[in-house]
Amino acid sequence: MPFENGNTYGKTSKRGASKNTIVIKEYLEKICNELIKDMNLGKLTNNQRINLVKAILPYLLPKKKEVENLNQFTEQPLFEVNVLDSTDIKERLDRFEDYAKDKNIKLEDFS
Repeated sequence: MPFENGNTYGKTSKRGASKNTIVIKEYLEKICNELIKDMNLGKLTNNQRINLVKAILPYLLPKKKEVENLNQFTEQPLFEVNVLDSTDIKERLDRFEDYAKDKNIKLEDFS
């Protein structure tokens, strides 16, 4: 079975949310904050500072997601050309236009 757009497979878990991950994240955050406070950043070389920033930034900044552009431009014709291939069709069109003028009907209503 091929992949179908809009399916919901894998969205919900029967297992539920893990309760331990929140506790672990808070504990790791506490440890990291203490380590950073104890660290003497003035003694680091420029290269070490850059590596530290490169290691920390992915955890601070949100990840970029690819966004699909749904605003697709479709060119609309400015006017419509009708090619009449017989006089019978021309006469019918003329009669309809006369009828529409008499009854105050807009031709756009029939498009």
